[in-house]
Order: sequence, then C-alpha cells, then structure tokens
Amino acid sequence: MTLNQLLPGQKALLQELPEGLVRSQAIRLGLMPGTEIVCVHKLPRGPVIIKKNKQQIAIGEALAARINVKSTQKGESKGGKEPQKWN
Repeated sequence: MTLNQLLPGQKALLQELPEGLVRSQAIRLGLMPGTEIVCVHKLPRGPVIIKKNKQQIAIGEALAARINVKSTQKGESKGGKEPQKWN
C-alpha cells in the first residue's frame, strides 16, 4: 500500500522511501522506514497531510504514491476511523 492510499485517521508504518534527494529530505524530517505516522487529511488530487508525533507534514500526491506504508489499524472501517467498542 502507498501513502496516498491511506484514509484520514488511519495509522501506518513507513516501509520504503524513494532513493536520492527525496529520501535524504525525508530522513531530515524524521521520516524513515519503521516510523509510525497518522494520515490527518487527504485533499482530492492534492497533498496528503501526515502526523508524526506532534509534527504535521504535507506530502505531494505524486511523491505520496511512491512511499510504501503498512497499515497498523486493526479492524479498519470506512473513513479510516477506529470502530467504536460496545460497552
């Protein structure tokens, strides 16, 4: 799965970053393989806004399509929100 496929609210681990300048810039921002992120907002045909700790980063659509992630959500539902628990 790629970063641009995440839904708002969905958590994931970064798996693979593109080589070269993009990779080094991502590492400078603290984004490296194994980093846990949350998709905050996804604009139609625009950037994906992710959150790492308290930092929010906007990543362009084309670049987000080249970054591999692994979802860490259990029981994903539509909208990327966690399912509510029944008491």
